[in-house]
Amino acid sequence: MLKKFNLFHSILGLFFKNRPYDEQTVMLAGQEYFVRAIKLDDIKDLLSIEREVYAGELPWTKTAFLVELQSAEPHLYLLIQKDGQTIGFIGCRIFGQDAHITNVAVLTKYQGKGLGSFLIREVQRFAKLNQCEMISLEVRISNKNAQRVYRQLGFVSNTIKPDYYTENKEDALEMILYLKEE
Repeated sequence: MLKKFNLFHSILGLFFKNRPYDEQTVMLAGQEYFVRAIKLDDIKDLLSIEREVYAGELPWTKTAFLVELQSAEPHLYLLIQKDGQTIGFIGCRIFGQDAHITNVAVLTKYQGKGLGSFLIREVQRFAKLNQCEMISLEVRISNKNAQRVYRQLGFVSNTIKPDYYTENKEDALEMILYLKEE
């Protein structure tokens, strides 16, 4: 019976890999937000969020976003809006059994309201639909607040990647969330 279920689950996984994200309105911390897949026209907003969150730095360029959004590989890129303004986003791509979070950012004014956690849970849902065994990400070794949030979501520390961030040679901490079968 388990083999039949796994086969059925595998066939469904093929369907879900390229399934578009269903936009939705969500309530978080008593506020209403709108979530949808990122479009090419949104890149300017994403770059603006990066500048604010990363103190003027642009971890991802316009070209990097363009390449990722147009990739044929399974991926999920979502943004979250409040009153029509893009205030955060997340990106994820599938590598075998790993759903790798490529970037996540929420404007400082909206941090601490559960938006980043919600976006990560959406990636988790996507990862499970794509039969991933884990979700991975890198975080600056100095970003203790982000590490705390990731740990609260079930991520564990894996390895330190020396000089990962090229602009200042800062190390990254790789963190992993192991997905359990339910």
